[in-house]
Amino acid sequence: MPYLSEEVAVLEGLIGAYFTSPSLPEELRQDYITVHRHIENDELTRADYQRIHSAVDFLLPLHKSSPSDYKLLVGVLTKTTSMLAAH
Repeated sequence: MPYLSEEVAVLEGLIGAYFTSPSLPEELRQDYITVHRHIENDELTRADYQRIHSAVDFLLPLHKSSPSDYKLLVGVLTKTTSMLAAH
């Protein structure tokens, strides 16, 4: 897996906190539940990387007030962009 354990923890936390809420459309929730499962099993697909990229890009502005979180998310976004280019 291309992500460091700290990055995986952040991704799992963000996905759990923002993208598995019952208030979201069922299709979107299921997409991110699948991403979460693929992260756990080290089976990320191109579609997973696209969803991760979209999620981090969406959440990045919300974390500007925390420099360490913001820096970590920028790193995840950069790494995800590279993985998409490689797939």
